[in-house]
Amino acid sequence: MLKKFRENKFHKALSRRKADVKRIVSNISFEDSGTFLLLFDCTSEEKYNEFTRIQSSLQLQQKKVHAIGFHGLPALPPWCNKSLHVAFIGKNDMSSSGIPSDTLVDEFLSIPFDVLIDLTYCMHPVFHWIVALSEARLKIGAGEKRIQQTFDIAIEVLPGHTQEEMFSLATHFQNMFQKKQI
Repeated sequence: MLKKFRENKFHKALSRRKADVKRIVSNISFEDSGTFLLLFDCTSEEKYNEFTRIQSSLQLQQKKVHAIGFHGLPALPPWCNKSLHVAFIGKNDMSSSGIPSDTLVDEFLSIPFDVLIDLTYCMHPVFHWIVALSEARLKIGAGEKRIQQTFDIAIEVLPGHTQEEMFSLATHFQNMFQKKQI
């Protein structure tokens, strides 16, 4: 019963905020995309290292990368390195219903990134909040059927794919659907 109450509170708050979101959907190729918002899993050092490889690859291609990582712990794990364009969300950065603190995510929500890619499969409520309210021009990700409508391009994968495989699939589909109506 408490879980249902928290879910209802989350969805009510999300619905109120979604009404104010104005975004322009634009499907441009990976090569023409300049700014990326990556949502990643950093619950383990291995997963964090996957993200850093993706981030480095994008930066070598002169792409601007911002990212939000979810670790779910009360304190920042030692393997997570703070930087200017990477934020981390832990247990203390959200309410009991999964709503992230405004100060943490509002700066990311107002920027119209070219592409938002959710590299996770779990679609934690915090990431659902960010994907739904982001002004990104193109949203790509995978997840449960009930939340796939939050993405412009939804990738159907089995759990267990690495974040690097998710990124590869996302860029492949982004190029495949280039200049097609979404």
